[in-house]
Amino acid sequence: MSKKPIVIAGPTASGKSALALELAELLGGELVCADSRQVYAGMRIGTAGPSDQELARVPHHLFNVVDPRTRFDAGAFVAAATAAVADVEARGLVPIVVGGTGLYLRALRFGLSDVPAQDAALRDKLAREIETLGTAALHARLAKLDPESAQRIGANDAVRIVRALEILALTGQKPSELRKSHRQEAAQAVQFDAHWLLLWPDKAWLEKRVHERVDAMLSGGLIEETRALKEACPDLASPSVLDTMGYEEAELVIAGTLTVEEASERIYLRHKAYVKRQLTWFKKELWWRHLNPASPTVLNDALVALDSDY
Repeated sequence: MSKKPIVIAGPTASGKSALALELAELLGGELVCADSRQVYAGMRIGTAGPSDQELARVPHHLFNVVDPRTRFDAGAFVAAATAAVADVEARGLVPIVVGGTGLYLRALRFGLSDVPAQDAALRDKLAREIETLGTAALHARLAKLDPESAQRIGANDAVRIVRALEILALTGQKPSELRKSHRQEAAQAVQFDAHWLLLWPDKAWLEKRVHERVDAMLSGGLIEETRALKEACPDLASPSVLDTMGYEEAELVIAGTLTVEEASERIYLRHKAYVKRQLTWFKKELWWRHLNPASPTVLNDALVALDSDY
């Protein structure tokens, strides 16, 4: 097997981190985060980030390091991940990029599409509209202007809704069309040579795992973590990292609007919808080598895939 980087992706709760850890220990590797929320400091419970025990097993990069008040997008990820991968390779080790944020991984593989930089004034305007009209109203606006993007972006995902509307306003083009154009241009221009492994689980198996994930978050201190984030970063204005499944519900529990049981059901349903969007995203990408994470031989299957240098 060549020592080129390994990328492990898949829907939430599919076992990406566990497989990545085992491979890192076997092959002499280090992990690089490709999760748009696990990069943020103070959000380990609500994002199912690595535990202290897991962090002690192998070195981790880009996990739990970005200030929650800082914008971290695909461009920032590609720059940070590329630097981390180069650092690991320079020490003769194997970089293992792991995460479920499809946009980040596509940007890493092909580079960034030609979209405008963030416009602070426009983003502030859209953020104020979210505060006054609500996230659902802006999602409905996006659905009229770019139905495909609205279908891909969750109705409560304020950060991505704002970005899509920002691109529309600045370019006059639909973000969905820009993505398609970039994929066509990039089809023959892979910029990140790696082994690409995708965990593709059975639906019933994954639903059980998601239920267990949500229960573990709430029993493990999600409410307390959310309260600590709000106290540490009182100036977090919407859209922010707290506009994320789990954290939004935890805020409502803190406010007395939801019970923990109600929050648990909402978080589960949002995770279920998110998994569906992830699978839809990855299904369109044909470069992945699929693995069944429920198989007792998944580690060996991964090693065989890597050894084949497909």
